[in-house]
Amino acid sequence: MGIRMIENLLPAQAVRFLQQQCARLAVPNQVPRPWHYAELHNPWARAAALYDSWGFLALCESPALLDAIATQIGEDIILFDSEWLPARWPPPVPEGALESDAHRFPVAPSRGVTALIAFADPPEAMIHLAAHSTPTTQADRLPHESFKLRCASVLLVDAQIPYRVQSCRADGLPPIFVARFFPSSSRYVRDPTAPVHRALTDRYPLFNYARMPLWLVRGEDRAQNDFVTGFNARAGYWTSAGT
Repeated sequence: MGIRMIENLLPAQAVRFLQQQCARLAVPNQVPRPWHYAELHNPWARAAALYDSWGFLALCESPALLDAIATQIGEDIILFDSEWLPARWPPPVPEGALESDAHRFPVAPSRGVTALIAFADPPEAMIHLAAHSTPTTQADRLPHESFKLRCASVLLVDAQIPYRVQSCRADGLPPIFVARFFPSSSRYVRDPTAPVHRALTDRYPLFNYARMPLWLVRGEDRAQNDFVTGFNARAGYWTSAGT
């Protein structure tokens, strides 16, 4: 795998969709919360109250994006995570440090790819990559270690490769939509007591990775993954407590 950049992959309609959805973070009297930045594609997540999660899911399932993902992890693809970057509440790592997404992939064997999708125009996202991970574009140009990701372009980063997204937007809104995929030959760990999930809970206490739903977006399941967990919406109930 490694890194691959595809310029102008998103059609104009998809770019407008991301711009419009991101703008909802700036609605008057709307206070952004951590759950407004994660699981954007999941109609059963808390973010769905603010966004068109089905629209995010359709974007993640788009043939052009999946064709690109398939070049990195094969034709059997599972979607499980999405978010805005950079995070408004960054993880406890040194400022400016590069970090891989390996800890965000609770799968065995550990494989996967993160798709960084730029939608700000003009480009407002600075990408910092580890020195040994310089990407190539379809035109075989070699960007520097740090570079701006152009609007409608997608950068595919192997889960093991350190990177960082830096926003240049003056309004403070995120310029990158992220979707994470893994090959269906890997099995998603559902045991909440597993070390990987204990570590994820420590870093992201508001999100339960052990119960995140999975979407088989292309091909076949090769590792008997659990596609039921996470889709059972909580039943409504009456309460006398104030809201």
